[in-house]
Amino acid sequence: LDEIRVQARTLTDALIHTRRTLHQRPELMYQESQTSAIVQTALTEMGISNFTTGWAVNTHPDVIPGPGGYGIVVDIGTGQAPCVLLRADMDALPILEQTTNVDAFRSQTDHQMHACGHDGHTTMLLGAAAILKGMEASLPGTVRIMFQPAEEGGAGAKRMREEGVLKQAPQPSYAFGMHVWPTLPSGVVATRPGPLLAACERFEILLA
Repeated sequence: LDEIRVQARTLTDALIHTRRTLHQRPELMYQESQTSAIVQTALTEMGISNFTTGWAVNTHPDVIPGPGGYGIVVDIGTGQAPCVLLRADMDALPILEQTTNVDAFRSQTDHQMHACGHDGHTTMLLGAAAILKGMEASLPGTVRIMFQPAEEGGAGAKRMREEGVLKQAPQPSYAFGMHVWPTLPSGVVATRPGPLLAACERFEILLA
């Protein structure tokens, strides 16, 4: 664990730069072309070139604009079971940024903003990928890294599941995601047994 902490500290400046770059360039669900390109470049610079792209194609462009296909998946480790999946979301929200004291990296796209922290989630997963790549020879299995587009109402994770992200060998036994939480102190990770966090859903009721 101490070795991982040391590696994480060496990545701090690069990850801050990446997160701020992503924050400046927010993209809505199924339109994350720049975001995907930034992630692919970062992975390549880490020496990770075996990633696959084209995940989470938009099957409802008549409802949600954008072609999709900007998801990225990469396996680190032996390529054999056991396999654990780590996931982060990538898309932003249609919100005008009015945050103060962030002029150096404020959103450069009007009415689009990383207001839900997905720039942070993507950056954290890139950091995890870098550390895991550095210790790949000692991993007793495989870690699947999943960068998911279209979380904000686009069911991007569902699309990637339909496209086979959980079925390709080795099949993950566990999947983990996390979300930043502004009311918790920095450095604190919180969870609890049982269901945690909610999802929104829409439905129609027809009265005959």
